Amino acid sequence: MKIVVANSVGVDRNGYHMVHVPSRWSLGVRNFTNCGYYPWELAYTSALLKRDTAHEVKFLDGVLEGWDFDAYFLRMDQEHPDWLIMESSSRTIREDLRLAAAVKKAFGTRLVFTGQHPMARPDEVLKVADYVCIGEYEFTVLSLIQGNDPATIPGVYPNGRSELLDVNRLPFPEDDDVRRIDYHEPNCRYRQIQMYASRGCPRRCNFCAAATLYYDELNWRPRNIESIVGEIRYLKEKYPEMEGVFFDEETHNIRKRFNIGLARAICEAGLDHLKYEAMSEYASYDEETLEAMRRAGYYKTRIGVETGSDRVAEQMTLGKKHDLAKLRRVLDFCRRIDMKVYATFSIGGLGSTPVEDRKTVDLIYDLSSRGLLQEVQVSINTPQPGTDYYQSCLENSLLDSGIPWDNFDGNGHVVVNIPGYSSDQILSRFQEALAAFDRGKRAAQAGAFMKGAVHSLNDLSPASRVLVLRSARMWFVDLILEALKEKGLNAEVLGQDAVRGEMEGHPSVNRFYSYGSGFFSPECLSPDLLGTLQAQNYDVILIPVANNHLDGYENAIDVARGIDPARILAIFPEGQVQPLLKPAPVGR
Repeated sequence: MKIVVANSVGVDRNGYHMVHVPSRWSLGVRNFTNCGYYPWELAYTSALLKRDTAHEVKFLDGVLEGWDFDAYFLRMDQEHPDWLIMESSSRTIREDLRLAAAVKKAFGTRLVFTGQHPMARPDEVLKVADYVCIGEYEFTVLSLIQGNDPATIPGVYPNGRSELLDVNRLPFPEDDDVRRIDYHEPNCRYRQIQMYASRGCPRRCNFCAAATLYYDELNWRPRNIESIVGEIRYLKEKYPEMEGVFFDEETHNIRKRFNIGLARAICEAGLDHLKYEAMSEYASYDEETLEAMRRAGYYKTRIGVETGSDRVAEQMTLGKKHDLAKLRRVLDFCRRIDMKVYATFSIGGLGSTPVEDRKTVDLIYDLSSRGLLQEVQVSINTPQPGTDYYQSCLENSLLDSGIPWDNFDGNGHVVVNIPGYSSDQILSRFQEALAAFDRGKRAAQAGAFMKGAVHSLNDLSPASRVLVLRSARMWFVDLILEALKEKGLNAEVLGQDAVRGEMEGHPSVNRFYSYGSGFFSPECLSPDLLGTLQAQNYDVILIPVANNHLDGYENAIDVARGIDPARILAIFPEGQVQPLLKPAPVGR
């Protein structure tokens, strides 16, 4: 029997590329995405089926490959699967069901759907799918494939969910049909592989799909430390180019003894030369834990702050996760031990008002301007179907009927009608939050960046023609322009419509070119714009990059090569530059 375990369609019918994280917030971006999350629970399912059945199992990832419906269907045509297993979110459900229906019609395939949206709206999905699995689904899917009666299997809708699984019964996740190192999160400074040392969370934030749909009970289950270290060693042996690990579970640091024990085991195994970061909660940190993790090679922690408002935190049911006084103590200590901090925030959550969300904007500026935050993620708090937030919105008539599922992405769409707080105001606060980080980060980083950049760009003469690609946050681009200005250079900038106002009025920008919206991609430059840029005969193109390995910046580099300057330089947040090889010109 042939089984295909398949991640979602990668490009929807409108040309949006998926950033797919079904237990969190999936979203779509224009042209190209430089972010790829490893579909961890689906990957565990694939590995489990390969280990515990004799069937032919194939793992496919349309998101990783950037497949649209047509490309994905052609790939399915090579497999002719008897079973197809997919994990979907609200953002991806339309394209995933479209693909699955076509596969079912063509090959008689039985369809198993799971994930945030199918768990929340199983009856809707069962109009196409044969089965919907709810909760943690790895062993539920295994039981289905093994031929057990669906009516007797916990976790097969409409049956109740199964008990929380023992994470130590799972094999290492899928690493045969895909290469785990090919998934990259661009905020990982090093070439890191996404791993999972624990599962679950003892909190129930009202917007969290994992808490309500995958678990529906407070829990936290660490893996055996020996197994975690064994997986790190296995990955390093398989991928010598690997530089570290990103522990991307819900909450890495709930139990102090576990984190100190894991840190000690990493050191004893001689793996402390690698670079580690982890999704954590600041409220569970103490100095002893952070010091142990730092010694083991942890260079960054990612924390969910969410809001600067006590009122909103209460409405969002953050509980013990919200303690702004503790936050400041933790961040001060992280700075002392050189532990970088990435923080997540949201705008427009339950209880939000213009005044309360302004507190979040002010908090972001305060923390970033004092050098306590190195990176932020700001989202529009979106009530994913199945979450407590979604249920509250239904009960209080805060959702318009007919909102397309594509809008449930937390990335530029507002789907909630909050009295006294319009969609336009929420979008404005969202942009203000990002701008606050840019202002604060620029103030904190300016000294170190200017020192590095002025030295690194020393060979540029005042007559050099320079083009800067807007491939990073504006604080970074602003500092590059300031460094060039100090050398007597007014650069030109290639970027997006979203920054046209800032760039066209910028005192250090001679000319701004916009290619439209979305990430850089050679296809986004019209022939006329490309010809105009090529005719400028640039001496150098500067590409701001946020990581050392350039993964995720390939398309920006391809854009630069197409313009064909004399040199292409990657420039890093500390101001250092790295020459990039480019093919010899073939004529214009």
